[in-house]
Amino acid sequence: ITGDALLFSMFRRDSPPAPCPFKGPLTFSYTRGHGQCTFPASTIDSCTSDSRLLFKYQACPDVLGTESSVEEVECIGHWKEGSTRYFVGRLDVSRTLTDEDRYRCFGWERARENEANIDYHLAQSFDATCNGVFPPFDGSKTLRIKKVGSYSGCEFPSWVSSHRRWHALDRGASYSVAHHNTTLRLHHAHNSRTQPTPLGLSQEDEEEDSASPAGDTERTKVSYAGTEARLVCSQQRDTSASRVVLVTHLTTGCSSGYVCTVLYRREGHIIEMQQGSRAIRAVDACHPMFFNASSAPHTTLTSGSPSRRACPIVGVWTAGKGECGRDVTHLRAGCGALHALQFVHACSTETTKHSFVCHGHWAEGDSMFVVASPHDRPSHRLCLTATSITNSKHSYSSRSSNNSNNNSRILQVTAHAHSCPRRHVPPTTTLSFNLTAQGECTVASSSTTPHVSTQLFPVVILLSLLHAASEASCSVYSTR
Repeated sequence: ITGDALLFSMFRRDSPPAPCPFKGPLTFSYTRGHGQCTFPASTIDSCTSDSRLLFKYQACPDVLGTESSVEEVECIGHWKEGSTRYFVGRLDVSRTLTDEDRYRCFGWERARENEANIDYHLAQSFDATCNGVFPPFDGSKTLRIKKVGSYSGCEFPSWVSSHRRWHALDRGASYSVAHHNTTLRLHHAHNSRTQPTPLGLSQEDEEEDSASPAGDTERTKVSYAGTEARLVCSQQRDTSASRVVLVTHLTTGCSSGYVCTVLYRREGHIIEMQQGSRAIRAVDACHPMFFNASSAPHTTLTSGSPSRRACPIVGVWTAGKGECGRDVTHLRAGCGALHALQFVHACSTETTKHSFVCHGHWAEGDSMFVVASPHDRPSHRLCLTATSITNSKHSYSSRSSNNSNNNSRILQVTAHAHSCPRRHVPPTTTLSFNLTAQGECTVASSSTTPHVSTQLFPVVILLSLLHAASEASCSVYSTR
């Protein structure tokens, strides 16, 4: 073989991907041999997979051979010769017809110190033979690449980064905190609950269960897939002790854009997130065209092992007298243990219980939201929404002992398996009913059938909280 003989490039068709040598966001100018296309600047964005890059070429009207196009490149191998580094890329573009059309070689090296506004030089071969890319200043296309500035030191708040991973209530997805609290990575589990969840949890004896240690860890391990989306903090717009408004750069696959992200701190181990639609420019992300706080859905997230908290709706509630056909006839909250929540099916022949543990709650408008988990399946969590449908003639703070007035105090309770929705959504559990206050735990536990309390302090406390939260909610939204 003579020294000037051509080298033939061969690629395995099933070769696994490899990490690409650099990451976006980057900008570049390029030439196809007819002049440098500098403005508008072309861009390189990283995908959620480290082995993929998205090249977005812009057309320059005054430069021959330039056109607007998008090329997705999957890196499959790299090597070094002298000062030049090389990698092989597999193109994913609509016009490729054969394997030979898909493979390209790239040669690159870092710019010299005296080269202003350039960080890398990169050349791309014309075809899969990979000829003509030595050095990286000569090729079918040559690029002058510049790093884009960092995201202005924007970080997620400490009450988000205090836990390295946050889980959706149904464990169908999780967010991991990465890159010095600047990034949230979304992972989806292999299985999640998408159908309505029945109440049929394990039955318990009539006696109260003793509390397990507060430091219990998860009993169920969930396997998550690789990163499916990446959320990078870009700008901080507004912040308070329990709420922050951010502009974040969202990457899903190789598609990216800016979204308005609002995070709420509910408990030390419970947060909620709202997101708008994707905008091309960061300045537009929180504009009403792309984000509406009153209609954007809430995503409720918990830490891996949330602590137990006192349940808010303390006392005994009834879902209807003598209706044994119901899944639930009574609700007992905070009875025996402050964090205990029991849905009771009590009939003349048998009494069964389905126990939950409260992890935290908050009030918003005329609704109370409670995050709880089944006692025997702590990794599965629910959001209980309790909405007051009390007759408007009765004040929230009324302490009247008149039975007719007390009976008008009704809560509409619905359990959701995935999040804490603010608007009506199709049920994801069989728990949905109206509850009427029956009495306090101490009074109700003195006999099999709960009696009516003469004071109903828990009801007064709950309704007062809802009333106060309604006023606070109005003041918060008026400042946005």
